[in-house]
Amino acid sequence: MSESGPVSETRSELDQAAELAAHKRLRRARAPWTSMVLSLLVVVGIAFVLVLIVPRVNQVTQPPVDVPLGARAAASQVEFTPSVPVGLPDGWRATSVRTTRSTAQVVTWHAGYQTPQQQYAALEQGKDAPDEWLSQQTNRAPKVGTQQIDGETWQRYAGGRANQNSLVHTRDAVTTIVTGTAPFDDLTLLAESLRPPG
Repeated sequence: MSESGPVSETRSELDQAAELAAHKRLRRARAPWTSMVLSLLVVVGIAFVLVLIVPRVNQVTQPPVDVPLGARAAASQVEFTPSVPVGLPDGWRATSVRTTRSTAQVVTWHAGYQTPQQQYAALEQGKDAPDEWLSQQTNRAPKVGTQQIDGETWQRYAGGRANQNSLVHTRDAVTTIVTGTAPFDDLTLLAESLRPPG
């Protein structure tokens, strides 16, 4: 009989220990979810504060592009004197200049512009350019007629894969294309402004 007392006390202690262990396991199992939710709330709160205090840019402004400088640099690569627009009205903004080896390996001088109506207009020039190059630059648009610009006849192309308008003129083996999403009035204005770089 004397042995049953310590045995029952030992069992009671074991039961308490098991219950305590089970309680600790349950707390550990719940702790990661609680911690994760609290961490998420902290991160969302910080992000919200940052969104409120960090200034936002409404419009990205591109640095000005120097088209005449680009044309002078391109002259040695294209083997002709590239044209540049001169005296375009306010609101025209140069967006890109480059010289690239294009379709049929034609070294092409390019100057891109944004018009006042937010349309795109570009100048493309290449020497000894085959029909393949012309077709690529006009986005395979069909010829739709001609027009006179400064006493010279330019071919008009419209439509094609990208609904693009183009004016095309060739003189002394140099083909000049004025092209883009801009209407023909704007493209004519761009073509009329072309001069050798100063």
